[in-house]
Order: sequence, then C-alpha cells, then structure tokens
Amino acid sequence: DLSQEVPMVIDLHGNTLTMQNQRDLSEFDDLAEENGFIGVWPQGYDNSWNSGYCCSTAGELGLNDTGLILEIIDRVVFNHSIDESRIYLTGWSNGCMMAQRMALQASDIIAAVACTSGYLSILDAEGYTPVPVMEIHGFVDENQHYSNNVGWGILDEERRNLESMQSGAVENLYDWAEFNDCQGSLPDRNEPGAIYSIQGFTNCAEGTEVALITVHGGGHNLYVNDVCTPDLIWNCFGNQGLYDTNQLEWDFLSRFSKETQSN
Repeated sequence: DLSQEVPMVIDLHGNTLTMQNQRDLSEFDDLAEENGFIGVWPQGYDNSWNSGYCCSTAGELGLNDTGLILEIIDRVVFNHSIDESRIYLTGWSNGCMMAQRMALQASDIIAAVACTSGYLSILDAEGYTPVPVMEIHGFVDENQHYSNNVGWGILDEERRNLESMQSGAVENLYDWAEFNDCQGSLPDRNEPGAIYSIQGFTNCAEGTEVALITVHGGGHNLYVNDVCTPDLIWNCFGNQGLYDTNQLEWDFLSRFSKETQSN
C-alpha cells in the first residue's frame, strides 16, 4: 500500500545461519503482518556479519557490512513506502552484535534496536547521537556468556582480548547507558519476574532508553522455535512458548521514532 508510510524492521541472522534460517526461526514476518510494518532479511557474507572483534568470517575479512546494510536500507526505501523515521534493527547473536554496531555507527538512520544474545563489539562512536537499545540475554547462555564474551578465546586465541573480557550483559547495558548519557549510576527501571527480569535506564538523552532483559533459565536461542542443525545442536532449543521474544522486541522498538527523538 504505497499510500501509507510504514516502519521497517531489519532482522539479522546469526553466525553460520542464512537469512532464511533467521526468518524461519524468528517468524518476525508474522509480526510484520499483524502490525503493518515491512520486514527485511539481509544475507551476510559466508553467513556472517562484521560486527567488530568477535567471531565471524566477515569480521576476519574486515568487510564493510555497515555500508552494506545502509545500501539495503536505501534500496528498500526507494522501492517501498517506508517511514524513514522508524527504521529498526533486530537479530540474533552475531546479528544482534551487528544491529548494535549499526545503532552506534549509523545513529542518524536507525531509530531503535532490540535484539537477542549478542553484545556490542566495537566502540568507535564518532558522530554518534543517542539511539534506544534493548538487549535480551539468557543467564545460562552457552555461547555468548552472560558474564563476558571471552569464551570465544577457546576457539581462537586472538579473540581472547580485552574487549571480550570487558563485555557481558550488564556491561553492555552500562556501555549503552554511557553512550546515551543516561542519568543515574543504577538502573531506574527494575521489573522482576518469574521467567525474566528487566533492568534499564529511562532518563537518557533525546528521549532514549536502554534496557536489558535477563531470561533466568535462557540459553543462546531465546526464540520460541528450535533451530536444530548439525552445527547448532548445542544451542538448539528455543523457549517453547514460555514468552514471546518478538513481541517484547516490537513493544520496545515501536515506541521510538527519529521524529520524537529530535523533538
């Protein structure tokens, strides 16, 4: 319907997965139909994204995936009726890391990010303006550990570095709180729950917020669906419907636009 501009959500696959794997796993297309936004599933080189220091072929090659995704955004905007003040990113694992890199390095374009099981792995914030960010992480994540990302050093000694040691779910929350000039040394949003809890900063620059959802018994795959392949058998099982990951993400994303932030 070209008569009405609608939001866009870009859903980024994890390392070793394809865009179709991510679409099947997240089922964000169902949410797009229900809420009237356009979903986009890009494909990274060798099923990976250059999100920064961590864990991908694209990263090892130093590919310009920020530029790639910006080009994809331009093409979708050209061909569809997009509300350019409401361009959002989500994704899983390496895709979540890439989504956060986009928020940091394309903050003039991205209205908000909400993603699962991955940390910001690059700190070059030149020209950054505040963007709302929410990350959902399993407390028993066996891949991207809740405490830090140093476990990847087991696979590649070069990845066991200071950046990986200084990551982690809580550290990621505080990094974004600093980038967004949030007020207070402790989160002012604290919502305990039986399955997950939410901590965050709500008093941040330009009307932005930062949030962390901790899934108490959650592993690396926090979606409803399983993603069982020979390569992913160790982080295969989803949440089996205990909570709706997509709805949590959309509820956060949909509250923000570039227009309201600029005002």
